[in-house]
Amino acid sequence: MEKKTIAVLSIVAALIAVSAIGAYYIQLQTPEGIKILAAGSLAVPLKELAEKYENVYGVKVYIETAGSIETVKKVCELGIKADVVAVADYNAISNYLMLNYTNWYIKFARNEIVITYTNSSRYANEINETNWMQILMKDDVRIGFSSPNDDPCGYRAVMSMYLADKKYHYGLFESVIENNTKITGENDTIIVPGDPDLLGSEGRVFIKQKSVDLLADLESGSIDYAFEYLSVAKQHGLRYIRLPDTINLSNSTLVSWYREATVKLADGTVIQGDAINYGVTIPNNAPHYEYAVKFVKLLLGNTGKEILEECGQPPMYEEMGTVPKEVKP
Repeated sequence: MEKKTIAVLSIVAALIAVSAIGAYYIQLQTPEGIKILAAGSLAVPLKELAEKYENVYGVKVYIETAGSIETVKKVCELGIKADVVAVADYNAISNYLMLNYTNWYIKFARNEIVITYTNSSRYANEINETNWMQILMKDDVRIGFSSPNDDPCGYRAVMSMYLADKKYHYGLFESVIENNTKITGENDTIIVPGDPDLLGSEGRVFIKQKSVDLLADLESGSIDYAFEYLSVAKQHGLRYIRLPDTINLSNSTLVSWYREATVKLADGTVIQGDAINYGVTIPNNAPHYEYAVKFVKLLLGNTGKEILEECGQPPMYEEMGTVPKEVKP
């Protein structure tokens, strides 16, 4: 009888142990949180999407924003592990992450370059869609854009001014860029020095690491105008001037024209002008792949599309590389 009791107790103990191991395994498979590395201009829509994700899956979403070039370099140069990478220019994924860190990405949203300002900006009551170049070229006007080395909005701002010169011949690129920064145009290529050497001594141009960093400068009056995305202007209630399609980098049918502007960054990367398309991927070493897939599917599905539309970033869908079938909406 005693032996039977011992046997039963042993079985019960074994079952409890197996149950505990199973519970521990389940706990390991359900992360406390996932990490998203993202472009600064995605902060608003991703925050809203994260709230919906957390309500559905019970998993916290940690979003870390920066300029898109800086974002991908966190993965390929600093070795930071992320579950999802979402950037304002798909070329950031293509140029820095493809093959070694991922073999696919999806273009998921569009945008356009605008000139933002406030009621306190110099000539705020005069500037319009026909005279904006003349206003920006005034000696007392202070202009901001983000670093081309860190943020696509920065090199897109420079490209827009370069294309404006090629189209309208006002001398905007020389007046704003070459006379106030150490960025130069040489043989149809815009040469960008390292960040410490970007600015000249005139003090008329302000450069920040990412475009949304300029919003505080606009509000404080430190600058009069900033090159931003239309979505950022709408999300933050800024006044803005919309530019012609030939300059604003929004029209996919004008890609051959946009490529008249080529930028060479300080690290040697060469970027041709292109229509603004955002890109998203899951790195090969994502710590929580299953939950990363759930997040990307939410972004690409109806919920994500509605949020992007409301935030001024029209959704799109275009696969590049070998997209896993579980990611496709």
